[in-house]
Amino acid sequence: MKKYFKLMLFLPFLMAFQCEENDPAPLDRLEETGLFGRWEIQDEVLNGVISDMLPRCCEFLEFEPDDNVSDYFGLLTYKGNGLVNSGTFEVDIINQTVVFIDDDNDEFTFEFEVDQGQKQLTIDYTEGGANYTQTWIKIY
Repeated sequence: MKKYFKLMLFLPFLMAFQCEENDPAPLDRLEETGLFGRWEIQDEVLNGVISDMLPRCCEFLEFEPDDNVSDYFGLLTYKGNGLVNSGTFEVDIINQTVVFIDDDNDEFTFEFEVDQGQKQLTIDYTEGGANYTQTWIKIY
């Protein structure tokens, strides 16, 4: 009887420690956007016309999570043409837009669409009166 009593006394403590280990880490809300990862540019259309017939390369966007999993903010880095520009971004899920604020506090807004397989990203934006549509392919 004494062994049974000791087991009953320690059982709740053992169960409490067991539950803490099984709690999965919360997913970042940005996961649902499909933006996380590294993307390489494939083509660009300027005012409805392909900007050139040469394949695009060597421009990259990298979307990463920040420390807060409950918001739509993250970290964004652009690398290309000898330029590295990094900062934070915020996604507006309803309007499918991203607002990127770089380390110099310059702000850049673009519309985005990620395909069903989360392998292709399309970005639309206007700059200097010109309309751009870029296609990016996920490389990881």
